[in-house]
Amino acid sequence: MRVNTSLAFWIGLCCLLIGPLFFPKVHLFYFVPYLVICLYRYSRILVLWRACLCGIMIDLLSSGSVFGLTSINYCCVSFFLFGQTRNFFEDKLSTLPLMTFLFSFLSTLFLAFSALFIQRAYSFSWKWAVTDLIGMPIVDALYASLVFSLPFQLVFKLRKLRFYRGT
Repeated sequence: MRVNTSLAFWIGLCCLLIGPLFFPKVHLFYFVPYLVICLYRYSRILVLWRACLCGIMIDLLSSGSVFGLTSINYCCVSFFLFGQTRNFFEDKLSTLPLMTFLFSFLSTLFLAFSALFIQRAYSFSWKWAVTDLIGMPIVDALYASLVFSLPFQLVFKLRKLRFYRGT
């Protein structure tokens, strides 16, 4: 993952603002790849602050959820996954999509669990398990791979090739 964190933030923000225009039915966690990158670059407290701020931004732009729930969600999942960075190597191409899948999966579980306490109608079914618990994290992982991992890896390889050519 040779991704600049500030660039990853701006890419996530642009995708958050533009993505629903093209894919209104697909509800991605647009900032999750950025937060996964931050897990590898910053201390736990800085990751939690960034997770909180990303959650607040999403809560400000959405109308359907309880304000602050996304921030709490992102902070709890970031806190849990921070220790898992030693199990997944940062330089592997598959790390960002895999960690994004885990983040999205745990985030969905947290939101479903919190729905029990805020007394929202939440239907637990096999369809929900397949679509929201498995399918959407896979789509989030594809998003992380196509928008973050592959382009940055390609740019890194091209720079490396140009450097070795002596140009």
